[in-house]
Amino acid sequence: MKLPIFPLPVFLLPQGITRLRIFEQRYLNMVKLATKEQGFAIMSTANCVRKNEDNWASWVEIINFDQDEHGVLIIDVKCKKLVALSELIIDKDNLHHSSVIQIDHWPERDHDDETSNLSMSLLKVFEENKLLSDMYQSCFNDNANWVIARWLELLPINIEDKMMFANEHSFNAAKQFVQNIVLPEK
Repeated sequence: MKLPIFPLPVFLLPQGITRLRIFEQRYLNMVKLATKEQGFAIMSTANCVRKNEDNWASWVEIINFDQDEHGVLIIDVKCKKLVALSELIIDKDNLHHSSVIQIDHWPERDHDDETSNLSMSLLKVFEENKLLSDMYQSCFNDNANWVIARWLELLPINIEDKMMFANEHSFNAAKQFVQNIVLPEK
């Protein structure tokens, strides 16, 4: 399968949602193509600088369209899966395309005391942030994977520091990382 690729400074894991402002013609064309086909992939610009590493991206579907007061297209996208990229090409409009293969992320985990506490903290963040509560009409805070993934996306830390958590076997490290930041020991 081939998908258009949108390089952005964004870290998005499965079930994550983000809002994008689309104004360049090549990306407006990408949105048209994505609505007719199977979506597009957001490749973190951090992946562009990582040499000797597998490139991966977040395969997204458009879940909402809008325009701002200046007529700029605003779309909300939701990550369906992570995908490995290969055979990256650039078309005549300077839009990137790649062959993609779906890759697994974390196996499902049950809540434990730490992820339950992180879930409660995350719900407070959503309650206090209208944009997040508008974008996430449904929260899956009863799912440990969902909670850790949303915290990783939201934490204001370097994307490069988040990249290692895209690995299928990184859940425990991700949980510990988030816990150390959000629930520091007293």
